[in-house]
Amino acid sequence: MASEKQAMVVGIDDSEHSLYALEWTLDHFFTNFASNPPFKLVVVHSKPSPISAVGLAGPGAAEVLPYVDLDLKRIAARVVEKAKEICVTKLVNDVVVEVVEGDARNVLCEAVEKHHASILVVGSHGYGAIKRAVLGSNSSELSITMASEKQAMVVGIDDSEHSLYALEWTLDHFFTNFASNPPFKLVVVHSKPSASSVVGLVGPAAAEVMPYVDSDLKRIAARVVEKAKEICVTKLVNDVVLEVVEGDARNVLCEAVEKHHASILVVGSHGYGAIKRAVLGSVSDYCAHHAHCTVMIVKKPKIKH
Repeated sequence: MASEKQAMVVGIDDSEHSLYALEWTLDHFFTNFASNPPFKLVVVHSKPSPISAVGLAGPGAAEVLPYVDLDLKRIAARVVEKAKEICVTKLVNDVVVEVVEGDARNVLCEAVEKHHASILVVGSHGYGAIKRAVLGSNSSELSITMASEKQAMVVGIDDSEHSLYALEWTLDHFFTNFASNPPFKLVVVHSKPSASSVVGLVGPAAAEVMPYVDSDLKRIAARVVEKAKEICVTKLVNDVVLEVVEGDARNVLCEAVEKHHASILVVGSHGYGAIKRAVLGSVSDYCAHHAHCTVMIVKKPKIKH
């Protein structure tokens, strides 16, 4: 964390999921650090344009749109007022609140760029797969009450640079700077695929090949865990639980959340495009909609030339 505080952008709308996300964020990162919170808080509401809200065209549109726009402005004012009330209730007064017209997905991504934010928080509406495909999801493209006993933070790792970057980022933001008393218990989990899921062989030949494949997968797992340990030591984080569990990464991580009663699951984003993500599946997208906790998806910044 640099000497200048990095920004955390929280996207809000008029839904209970969105306002819960704001409350959750304040509880975890601001209220308990009232004198010196680790981030600069920016709350952003995207106001839809009248045309996008009603979809009218033709001569009648000019008469209707001013009334629609007035209603959208009233909703925006109500959302902002509610957000300010929540901040005051949580004893958080240093907050920037913005209303920007446009599609929420674009508005939030642009807010991240504008404020050089290191974290973007959005609430999940919990749509099913079909409804999510039709309506779109702000959280799936992006994507985060301190109890007396520390809650667990599970970090999923594999042998990719995106995954290891997510671990480093997590340590930098939530552990290294709180060395004497980090806010979470750290659990790092690597899912080792089964040999059969990797090669997909059946028949007599499978029995001969599987032991070699499994041995190779165990070597990869050991290498991943060793690298994770090195990163933790480098970041001065020694109190960590490391686990290797066989199975599909999506299921393994969701089960780890249940096992450790985790309040946050952190996964790296491989940055797949829409088609590749649909074919290969996305661990981060699956976890964002199935894990019974807050899911933080860490994306490695693109290098700007």
